[in-house]
Amino acid sequence: MPLAISFFTFQQIAFLVDCYKRVSVSDLEENHNFNFLKRVQIDFLDYCLFVSFFPQLIAGPIVHHKEMMPQFKLLFKMPSVQWDKIAKGVFIFSIGLFKKVFIADSFAKWANNGFRIVEKGEFLNFFESWVTSLSYTFQLYFDFSGYCDMAIGLGLLFGILLPINFSSPYKAHNITDFWRKWHITLGRFLKDYLYIPLGGNRGSKLLTFRNLFFVAFLSGVWHGAGFGFIIWGALQGIAMCLHRAYGYVLESLNLAQSAFLQSRFYKVFCWFMTFNFLNITWVFFRAENLQGALNLLQGMFGIVWVELPHKARHIPRLLENLDGRNETLFFLVFAFMICLCAKNSIDGLQDFRASWKNVVFAGFLLFVSVATLSITPYVEFIYFNF
Repeated sequence: MPLAISFFTFQQIAFLVDCYKRVSVSDLEENHNFNFLKRVQIDFLDYCLFVSFFPQLIAGPIVHHKEMMPQFKLLFKMPSVQWDKIAKGVFIFSIGLFKKVFIADSFAKWANNGFRIVEKGEFLNFFESWVTSLSYTFQLYFDFSGYCDMAIGLGLLFGILLPINFSSPYKAHNITDFWRKWHITLGRFLKDYLYIPLGGNRGSKLLTFRNLFFVAFLSGVWHGAGFGFIIWGALQGIAMCLHRAYGYVLESLNLAQSAFLQSRFYKVFCWFMTFNFLNITWVFFRAENLQGALNLLQGMFGIVWVELPHKARHIPRLLENLDGRNETLFFLVFAFMICLCAKNSIDGLQDFRASWKNVVFAGFLLFVSVATLSITPYVEFIYFNF
């Protein structure tokens, strides 16, 4: 299969739909013939430029013709180099590269070791199981988020602003909010070309549930045809339906704005439930066979066995099957702090000013990333597989 075939296929579907929608129904009713098709003027070179603009071609964001072509036309009219955009591009590219090679690839080692064991039919202890699942949860986040930052950075080097694809999704308090923040352009594509044509929420509540589940389920099938992806998509669909039903109940009881639902305790509880649901469902997303996912879940919930407390002081012994070290816990805490406390990289880009501090920061990240690349084996981006 060609690399990332689904992404440039989606992009060309969006191109065709954008072209189709340029002709209104009134045009057809007014002319009463099919000559209206000639009104749509599509330049072949514009099409080639749109589908081959490489920064986001491999793993998104999925862009629309109407978003890109006005920027290309404006760029060709620019009299000089846009140094401010180049500075911003280098800045966010450095952040994305650091996320990928220093954070995501560090978690990849522990996640791959753990999943390799359970996929062979073996089991991990309680602590190894949770470290494995959390390692993949953060690997996926920083890998894909890093790619999106790098794509935006490369686009800015050409003077092109790509759409935002990530907005701190692990801060979400519910599954609906998560999907508004994770892979935003894919969610937009599925909403515009699948959810709304199916009827969206314009019909009965039962039809709304059907549409929500169907879209989430197909998003799982889009990632792959294995049972793990199917189960992952079904779980996402069930969660979306349950959250919508919960909203209907609150609305019917006039509790949506109650003091308890606005309290910090309730919001923390919602975040805790949402994050752990995502962490568990990512197990099915990652495991190469269903037995491996079930074995890992058994270890996570102590169904197999729990490591004896006296070993808790010795992290290398506690995580020996993962080749874990003391730094493993540091990376987990570090990842939580970035996901929950740090400013989103896009927000940082919007506040960016070309100053020596930002130059030093970007240079430091580039240096650490390149140094890490020089001493570690290459690990491809996760979304290259889809």
